[in-house]
Amino acid sequence: MTIAGIMPNLEKDTDLSVTKRLINFLENKGCCPYIPIDIAKKFDIDKYGIDEERLFHIADFIIVLGGDGTLLGMGRKTAKFNTPLLGINLGNLGFLTSADNLGAEDSIEKVLKKDYKVEKRLMIEAHINSYSDDRKREIALNDICITRGVFSKLVEIDVYVNNEYLDTIRADGIIVSTPTGSTAYNLSAGGPILKPDTKIMSITPICPHNMYSRSIVVSADDNITMAMKGGRDDSEFILSADGQDGIKLKKGDVVKIKKSEFCTTIIKTDMKSFYDILREKL
Repeated sequence: MTIAGIMPNLEKDTDLSVTKRLINFLENKGCCPYIPIDIAKKFDIDKYGIDEERLFHIADFIIVLGGDGTLLGMGRKTAKFNTPLLGINLGNLGFLTSADNLGAEDSIEKVLKKDYKVEKRLMIEAHINSYSDDRKREIALNDICITRGVFSKLVEIDVYVNNEYLDTIRADGIIVSTPTGSTAYNLSAGGPILKPDTKIMSITPICPHNMYSRSIVVSADDNITMAMKGGRDDSEFILSADGQDGIKLKKGDVVKIKKSEFCTTIIKTDMKSFYDILREKL
């Protein structure tokens, strides 16, 4: 029996109506649907509840209800389990999702009939050498950003690629993006659009304070090192992974970014090419 997990964003599916509809659909198709136990208890459907990590381990695939942000978060959570994710867009943009709410059943039907493709998306991770935070590693599907603190001014970061000095970036911050993240913050900062199946990363300054500072594209096998050199007021830096988990850094802290051993497996049922999606979404 096919085991299907459903991970709803409760800010999008507030009354769990979409989730319940898909539970009924999956049961009618002979599948075994599960949702996280805390959500099941909250909405009095305990029989479908299961421990979240257990769900990631046993599910044949997971239906993610929300938007791109919801899928990004689920990509980080499920990375070590390599569980395929089917995104159903209840949000706005939907770069990573396969269908919207109205097309959810059709998309799931295709998965059950094996009429789909999977995309293995590159993930990156940051190893943090910092005295100001106990966490030592962050993983990301989109990007890892180091930006100035809320009240900080211009920051300076020494950047190295494979231990070779690249430049000292004076800017509001730096984005290290995967191909998946290239159409997100990286694009807004003037960075390049990267095809999702390429094994590369981009290093993009945010509002750089010079005329020549531009994005650099490097191999996914390269190691990027960033040393926090300081700022005009010697204030803090903030590291975030996929826009989450803000970690405070100080002058002297070092961040090393490299390709992760994990990847995110995304199910695609619409068969649109990357260029089709670009034309539709941008």
